[in-house]
Amino acid sequence: MIYEIIGIACIGAILQSFEGYQVLLSKLYLDIKPFNCALCMTFWMTIIPNIAVYGLKGIYISSIEAVLAELIDRKLMTL
Repeated sequence: MIYEIIGIACIGAILQSFEGYQVLLSKLYLDIKPFNCALCMTFWMTIIPNIAVYGLKGIYISSIEAVLAELIDRKLMTL
């Protein structure tokens, strides 16, 4: 389960750094929160699947994934 959490957090952080995703957001006029924020986007992207799999514990797991995504994103941007 820890690998799943870290993996999903990495996907959320990398998606924010992917230039194609940013171009798509600007063309669709979606360059607003939660789409352009690693923490927000990862949380909302994972909340429904996690609740479906883990029940109410999914909220906790989505929060962990979102915070990890934000930390990874900040570390990627400083390199």
